[in-house]
Amino acid sequence: MDQLRTILNEKVAISEKDWNYITSKLQTKDFKKKEFLIKSNCIEQNIYFIAEGVFRIYLELPDKDITLDFGFPDKLISSYSSFLTQSPSIVCIQSLTKSKVTFITREDLQDIYNNTNCGESMGRVFAEEFFMNKSKRELSFMKDSPTERYLNLFKEQPKLIQEIPQKYLASYIGITPQALSRIRSKI
Repeated sequence: MDQLRTILNEKVAISEKDWNYITSKLQTKDFKKKEFLIKSNCIEQNIYFIAEGVFRIYLELPDKDITLDFGFPDKLISSYSSFLTQSPSIVCIQSLTKSKVTFITREDLQDIYNNTNCGESMGRVFAEEFFMNKSKRELSFMKDSPTERYLNLFKEQPKLIQEIPQKYLASYIGITPQALSRIRSKI
């Protein structure tokens, strides 16, 4: 929780009183490899902060899965559209490794909004974080080659990328596993 506080304090001034209230609402949970945070068609009730491990966000299609993003330590993760609208999630979020998260429920976040001086600002930070990650991903698909997308991911998470199966990495950067093998062999 110290890391979460450090990250939030970079963007929001949180008093000791508010932090104590916030921490009273936070929960932690361990996930086994391949365990789900959320499955498609379920309604997201939580926002998670990844303390340890790697998660995959993906879309289940009839003939294949498409990896949309990965969640790494010190980042937020959620089926955020479902969280906001309380409609069924179109994505699944699954742990790729043994993982640990700190999370807050939608109900407890509303309590924080109503009972702290920093709550609304904290909610804004969550929204901005999800928006920036989505925008970064979309921009990468418009301007970067598959090789550049792979190298950017490798640069951001050099140790953890080794724990992600090649088929998920290939799906994430929009190529086949064979094409990813060719990229890796050139690097």
